[in-house]
Amino acid sequence: MGGDGVADEDPLALRFSAAPGHLLRRAQQVHTDYWSREIDEDITGPQYATLVSVAGWPEVDQKLAGELASLDKSTVAGVLARLEKKGWISRQRHPADARRRLLVLTEDARRRLPELTAGAAEVQRLLLQPLVERDRPEFIDLLQRVAFPDAESTVSTAPLRSVDVLEMSTTPGYLIRRAQQVHAAVWNRIFAGDLTSPQYAVLTAAATAGTDSVDQSQISLRASLDSSSVTDIVARLEEKGWITRRRDPGDRRRMRIHLTVPAVTAMRHLTRSVEQVQDELLCALDARERDRFVSLMQQVALIERDPVDRLPVGAG
Repeated sequence: MGGDGVADEDPLALRFSAAPGHLLRRAQQVHTDYWSREIDEDITGPQYATLVSVAGWPEVDQKLAGELASLDKSTVAGVLARLEKKGWISRQRHPADARRRLLVLTEDARRRLPELTAGAAEVQRLLLQPLVERDRPEFIDLLQRVAFPDAESTVSTAPLRSVDVLEMSTTPGYLIRRAQQVHAAVWNRIFAGDLTSPQYAVLTAAATAGTDSVDQSQISLRASLDSSSVTDIVARLEEKGWITRRRDPGDRRRMRIHLTVPAVTAMRHLTRSVEQVQDELLCALDARERDRFVSLMQQVALIERDPVDRLPVGAG
């Protein structure tokens, strides 16, 4: 990532509005907010992606369903258990391999999927609504390449069309979630557990407050994190000696948060590593495409339309 990502007012941290990883998290929150408003069924986005996998590919077992829906082993196990309990899927033994359990849609699921798909399609329409129509195909193309930087791993078009479902390879909500996973994998490799992305976001929110300190509610809004997560992160960072909490002299009920001197020193080094994460996240894009991706992501994440405190916080 270039110098444009560094906060002008404080070179210690990246600007939230220019950091692709942060924009992906914000866009995912927007998507989740729309999903909760538009989907009447008690089905989440990852659960819908799993249903699409079962509907669109032959002989899908738990392992393949997880790969197609971009869910790890433990997550897909929980998703399938809930879908089975809700009557969306059943399991059958493979006719040629009794050790394999194949996933199949129930008849009730086949009846209900078209309506669920219509709601999911409306969510995607709302998500892309901030973009002018001519920019939407370009955004999907860039997002696909960020979500699947290795061309060989790109989700292929579903071979079966017996049930009306979305095509995951062109569904922005799914691609955003997949791109977030790429970001998390790169982050974990570079930081090796020393610092999480949400922890850096909290430090950045405090670092970019200028001469004013911030409280936890302000950090939650700045960093696009829910209040319970911020409470936990602040406690952990305080244990590490990176932040201090002091009572607001004007309002004794409020605790103001400050970076410690060691944290300020560390932030300069951390930010260089965070820039490396952003660079690797966008490794499939050239310089012009990176700028374009960030610009379009800002619109989808509602950065340009709404101030931070009007975005759905804690949805994803």
